[in-house]
Amino acid sequence: MVSYELAMGLALVSMVMTFGTLDLQTMARAQGGGLASFFGFGKPVLDWLPAWGIFYQPFAFLLFFTAGIAESKRIPFDLPESESELISGYYTEYSGGKQATFMFSDFAEIVLVSALVVTMFFGGWQIPFVDRKGFAFPWGRTFALPHLVVVVSQVVAFLAKVFFFCWLQILIRWTLPRFRYDQLMRLGWKMLLPLSLANVVFTSVVILLAQ
Repeated sequence: MVSYELAMGLALVSMVMTFGTLDLQTMARAQGGGLASFFGFGKPVLDWLPAWGIFYQPFAFLLFFTAGIAESKRIPFDLPESESELISGYYTEYSGGKQATFMFSDFAEIVLVSALVVTMFFGGWQIPFVDRKGFAFPWGRTFALPHLVVVVSQVVAFLAKVFFFCWLQILIRWTLPRFRYDQLMRLGWKMLLPLSLANVVFTSVVILLAQ
C-alpha cells in the first residue's frame, strides 16, 4: 500500500502547488474559463481550451489515477482479494449484509477516486464556454441562460464526468490481468514514486520561474 500511496500523495502535492490551495471547491472554480487566462496570457489562441488540470498537470493525472485504482483494490491491483484465484479472497468468509458492506465499500472507493479526478483534473462542475450567466465563447459571442438551467447543467456535467471515470475503472478491471506482488512493488517504488517526485520538482521550478 505504501508503494502507491506515496505516489498518490505526491500527485496531490503537485496539484496543491499548482492551485495554491487545499480547498477542492477553489480548485474547481479556478478551472473555469480558458487555459491561457489561467496562466495570465490574456486571450490568445489557447483560450479556447478549458483551464482544466489535465492540461497543465497530465503526469499528475496519470499518477493519481493509477494509484487511485490501486487504492480501490480493483484489478489489476486486487492483491488483497485475488478475485481470479481465491473467489473474491476473504469475501468467502462472509455472506448477507456483511458481504454487501464489503462490496459497497469497494464501489464507493471507485466513486470517490472518480470524483477527486474530476474535481482536480477535469474542471469539476465546470462546462467549457459556460459561466454563471450562460454561454460565453472566447471569440466574444454570449448566450444568456436562466440561472437554474446553468446550475442543473453543471450538476449533470459533474455526475456525467464521475460516471465516465467509474466506467473507465470498471472497464480496466474487465480488461487487464492481475499484477504479481513483485510487479506491483516494482511499479510503485521504481516508476510511480520517482515520476511523482520528478513532477513535484518540475512543478516547483515552473512556479519559481513564473514569479
